[in-house]
Amino acid sequence: MAEVLLSPPTAVEIEHYQQWWNRLSNPWKQAFNEIMLQRSSIEELPLVTLHHLWNSPALRFAGPKAPYPNMSFELDNLDGVLELKKVHILVITYQRLRGIKDIQHLTQLKSLFVFDNEIQSLAGVEKLIDLEEFYFQANQISSLAPISNLIKLHTVYCADNLIASLEGIGSQHKALKQLICTPNPNLPHSEVLRIEQELGIRIKGAM
Repeated sequence: MAEVLLSPPTAVEIEHYQQWWNRLSNPWKQAFNEIMLQRSSIEELPLVTLHHLWNSPALRFAGPKAPYPNMSFELDNLDGVLELKKVHILVITYQRLRGIKDIQHLTQLKSLFVFDNEIQSLAGVEKLIDLEEFYFQANQISSLAPISNLIKLHTVYCADNLIASLEGIGSQHKALKQLICTPNPNLPHSEVLRIEQELGIRIKGAM
């Protein structure tokens, strides 16, 4: 991704960045230090780094168990990203998230990757009406109902959860091209066949 050329921050922006930083918890301060500067610290990021962070279209937080981690510890909430309104691609994987309800504040998201967490519910994503791809495999999710109105989705990866029904996905998802929902130990094959027939797509299994 080409680096966006930014104008220098205004005095108002500088004040806003610093106030935001002061509100962050120490784990999030360390997370930003690690992903932006590869340093284990909670000190405030340099102004130029803060400016780029606030204007970044994509952010990735991969915990220490990830194949290619960029963090040395695991996050358990989304607090640090909720004011970053220019992020369109958000990756928070191999962490300890148990819920993502606060994701509703990031309505600009187009791609969301929250796989390999401890998420029990997709509540909150129903507000992400511009979401196009959603990867939430390897969690503890049992219901797909919150994605029922996300009609721009073209990719959904929901394998390795507790899903027993594909209710929530239907004929309204005309843009959906790739649905990877197996293995799911509670999901009957008849349910997979039903959605294949309804959407006219081939459902794939996780590799």
